[in-house]
Amino acid sequence: SSSAVNTSLRPSQQCCQFSLHAMFARSSMIPALRAAARPTFGASPAVLAARGFATQVTFVKKIYADGSTCQKCDFVWKQIVKDKLVEKIDRIVVADERDMKSEGIILATRHKVTRAPFFVVNEEGASEDQEKIYDVYFKLKKEVFAQETGENEKNEEIIRGMLKQVF
Repeated sequence: SSSAVNTSLRPSQQCCQFSLHAMFARSSMIPALRAAARPTFGASPAVLAARGFATQVTFVKKIYADGSTCQKCDFVWKQIVKDKLVEKIDRIVVADERDMKSEGIILATRHKVTRAPFFVVNEEGASEDQEKIYDVYFKLKKEVFAQETGENEKNEEIIRGMLKQVF
């Protein structure tokens, strides 16, 4: 029978084996599958990413007027590496306080962002005014990369942000 389970597989694998005939036997599924495959303009980046649509993510980090790097930017980058999400970052841009024409400064000005680091997310083909800005990494991680962040990570990022404002 075409719907028989292959018993040569380990028990944990058997539950994941399906017959194509059984999956598509109901013709009522076909319209829903077609609708799910259709592009949805205006959908959130997470929805588009889940469907395989291209989303570009730019990480904007800061360099201070004295040439030093932003500690919070370094912390967030280390977290991206730890989370194995480096390949999801398409570009790294610098907001250099020594060069008010640097791409990062231009992006920060355009989007009225006052703290670093931040992320610019845009769907392929979208205009600049449709770019979405994330200035909190764990929110980007959840909404764009569809990954949860632990409470300790959230708290550490919040504390670093507060310390940055104090010092």
